[in-house]
Amino acid sequence: MEVGSYSERLLYLLFFLSGISGLIYQVVWVRVFGNVFGNTVYSASVVVAVFMLGLGAGSYVAGRWADRRYATEPSVPLLAYGYFELTIAAMGVAIALVLPHLDRLSVMVTSYQVDANGWYVLTSGSYVARVAIALTLLTPITLLMGGTLTLLIRYLVRAEVEMEARRIALLYAVNTAGAAAGCFLTDFTLVPAWGLLNTQLLAIALNGVAGAGAILLSRLKPAPTETRRPDAGRSRGRKSVQTSIRQGAVGGVRLQPDLPLIAIALALSGFAGLGMEILWFRHFSIMLGAFRAVFALLLTVILVGIGAGAFGAAALQRRSSNPGSLLLAIQSLFIVSTLAGMWSADSSAIDRTVSTAIGAFRSATTNDQLASPSAMRELWFNLQPMLLEVGVPALLIGFSFPLGNALIQRAEQSVGRRAGMLYLANTAGAVAGSIVAGFLLLPWLGLQASATVLMVAAAIGLVPIYQVVRLKADPTDEPRRVPATTRIRHESSVGSGFSRTFWFPPAIAIASLVGWFLLPPDFVRARALPKPEPNEHVLNESEGINEIVSVTETSGKGRRLMTNGHAMSATWPLSQRYMRALAHVPLLMMDSPTRALVIGFGVGNTTHAATLHPSIQRVEVADLSRNVLDHASWFAQTNGDVLREPRVIVYLNDGRHHLLMQPPVSYDLIALEPPPIGYAGVSSLYSEEFYRLARTRLRPDGFVSQWLPAYQVPTATALSMIRSFVDVFPQSVLLSGAQADLILIGANNRIDVDPNQLFAALSQRAPVRADLTRLDLGTPREIVGMFVGSSTTLANAARDAIPVTDDRPVQEFGVRSLLNLGESVPGSVVDLSRVAEWCPKCFDNDMPVRVVEGLDLYLALLKSAYAATPEEGARIRAAAENGRRIAGSAYLGAVVPDTADVHNDLGIGYASRGLIDQAIAEFRQSLQLDPESAPTLWHLGAALASKGELEEAAQLLRRSVQRDPTNKDAQNDLDTVISLQRQHQRFP
Repeated sequence: MEVGSYSERLLYLLFFLSGISGLIYQVVWVRVFGNVFGNTVYSASVVVAVFMLGLGAGSYVAGRWADRRYATEPSVPLLAYGYFELTIAAMGVAIALVLPHLDRLSVMVTSYQVDANGWYVLTSGSYVARVAIALTLLTPITLLMGGTLTLLIRYLVRAEVEMEARRIALLYAVNTAGAAAGCFLTDFTLVPAWGLLNTQLLAIALNGVAGAGAILLSRLKPAPTETRRPDAGRSRGRKSVQTSIRQGAVGGVRLQPDLPLIAIALALSGFAGLGMEILWFRHFSIMLGAFRAVFALLLTVILVGIGAGAFGAAALQRRSSNPGSLLLAIQSLFIVSTLAGMWSADSSAIDRTVSTAIGAFRSATTNDQLASPSAMRELWFNLQPMLLEVGVPALLIGFSFPLGNALIQRAEQSVGRRAGMLYLANTAGAVAGSIVAGFLLLPWLGLQASATVLMVAAAIGLVPIYQVVRLKADPTDEPRRVPATTRIRHESSVGSGFSRTFWFPPAIAIASLVGWFLLPPDFVRARALPKPEPNEHVLNESEGINEIVSVTETSGKGRRLMTNGHAMSATWPLSQRYMRALAHVPLLMMDSPTRALVIGFGVGNTTHAATLHPSIQRVEVADLSRNVLDHASWFAQTNGDVLREPRVIVYLNDGRHHLLMQPPVSYDLIALEPPPIGYAGVSSLYSEEFYRLARTRLRPDGFVSQWLPAYQVPTATALSMIRSFVDVFPQSVLLSGAQADLILIGANNRIDVDPNQLFAALSQRAPVRADLTRLDLGTPREIVGMFVGSSTTLANAARDAIPVTDDRPVQEFGVRSLLNLGESVPGSVVDLSRVAEWCPKCFDNDMPVRVVEGLDLYLALLKSAYAATPEEGARIRAAAENGRRIAGSAYLGAVVPDTADVHNDLGIGYASRGLIDQAIAEFRQSLQLDPESAPTLWHLGAALASKGELEEAAQLLRRSVQRDPTNKDAQNDLDTVISLQRQHQRFP
């Protein structure tokens, strides 16, 4: 370029910005399509496949066109690149505006059919229609994105093709580095701060800058061959492009067999590379959790590695005249490093770090000590195992495309076409690898065997590379006549032929595959999954499209459902309590509910609870995972084998998308039991848009019940989730299903509960009463006692919080790693004194009515539970395992701390019911824990006085008054006791 090296560097900068925008689009589109078509692996795969195929096809088509135009006007490719970027920006605007409104079209093209199990699954036509929509919407823009690479390659690689081929490596590296930056910034900075739409607008602006900058540079009229040496053409017999084309030099290029062979090699490389990316995502979701930060960081590491590899390839091309042998070695080392990385991966170190964090969390003596770890600490925690397993393979992947071009680029007039062909082959192979790995290999073969298949494919890719290197190394092997100038270049690029050690890297690759075959078949999975807890053993384990599903059993507790090594649901008593309450409580608030939808089957607790209500005619279950549903029979003892219940209808679909497909006013209850709330994609079931959709599907007196495990996320995130709910359901209430496993219930009409209605419903629905009784929820007092916060309390607490929306899914960014154990229930949402706002008929003159007698004491005890520190919680759980009960309740025994205040409250409760002996026992236990408690000294003294034990009563009351002279009631009681003592002394 006559414009000089400064302008060339500026062009690289523009292409870096283009790389940032490209990954922003991809990340955002996957999310938005998930909200429209359902957060399924199919939806994500469609977007990625269309995106990458568009890139590949666009690069080839643009490369062929650029070659033709370059022959007559070398500056045209740069000008075209500028217009491509501006057109991408315009299309980006259109897509950003259209995508959120595709839900109507989604419903029109989606339908169900019944499978062999009797479950409803999406028809093949539904998937075809989704692909057609994605193709229609994304193909034009992705074709242009792909074309930008070959346009710049065509513009920058001029007369000295073999010398300037390193510019291909630099372009590829710069663009990939931009993609890595875009990936990291999107999920770690841009979307959390700005939201999806504004992030897309940034990408659009970057395309605009790149386009305008390129057009400005093109006006400087660069010359076609400015980088060659003055004597380069004479020394190598070069001709101008126009002369070469007129004299038929292209014919010599077409005789070369290297292009199809290298294209095949790069296709297999892409197949293995992106297939391994799918496996790495599964592997790290097992070891590190399915957090958005884990996926974003892993993709960033891969892209950084690829970009660094491309830079490395550019440097090597300066120093080596044999790119074929380099490519053969690099591809061989990719196999070795990939297998070595998976072999070395072990979750033990991760588990130890997390266990240490859990220990510190549980030892916290105040809730103020429950601060989330720093972002940098979480980032480093996730990054370490990724670098060890993925860093080197990703680096080696980056060498493939540049070295492939170095092998086949020898003619100036076909640079764009050849580069486009290699890029198309590589991306087509990558798409095939991702689909085969995700939909065939993982569910059929599992993680380890899938890696074997992919690495065998990579090993097969060595064969065409070897063939090209062999042909180049043997100058006598010339079955066709080629032009003399081509032969000169051919010989100079090879040097002296094969290195004597060319076979060494492939031999190591084959040896590593042999060693891999000798590993136990479950080696990788066993080292990735966390070890079971004490007294817990695995009953069953299987791999599916979405996850590894495990069923475990713990002695004395029950069974757990684990996906990718992380607990999803359980039959443990406390788990059953909140899961069953999700259905029981709202259904008991209705006279004759008939239809319910449960989103997220888990182990079937919520679904089974809904079927116990006799008026229920239909319970729909919407769940993404066939693998989870296939394991329902392992929990039949507690779920009643509910999937065989004729009233239960199963839909294998994203719950939100299933709801979109239903007509308005369909359900009496929509109950949600999603995966852990910090996981990627789960926010679509907690956003304002989802709740608005759910409200339209409720009947006039219907309810939505939503699981809210506030302890899993920071306080700010929990408040954001509450804000999105109460903004749509002003009539709402927050309950505790099991301590910090909270339940949000929203109503279309009125939220208040009638204790007499609860009593009547429990009396009429015997199976429901029996189910709740075993969970210590069998009375109106216990049900109303679940109360945590009223609609007023929730609205006030969440007023300043950022609501969770589709555009800004803030809950996915509060937790970035397994180190983040969340915080306590936000204190601002807990106000038990407002229980009358939810249950106004529970009180008469501020005293509980008979049907909820003892409610005040019950809430006082639970108030202590909600304020308990993690250290107290650990002691409570240990005591509960030994059968601890409070006031006859196993639930209270499992959550209420053993404190002086608790025993004091119990004593007051017993005393108010005339049970003085029990009251005295509780007051004495309170004094053992806090001997100087003025209120307890007073209460115990008064209780003993009522029993006639005046001497001890007087001593206790004196101590109480000494510690709290302001307590006039205690002083009066002391005066009364002293007066009685004097009377006894006078009249013994």
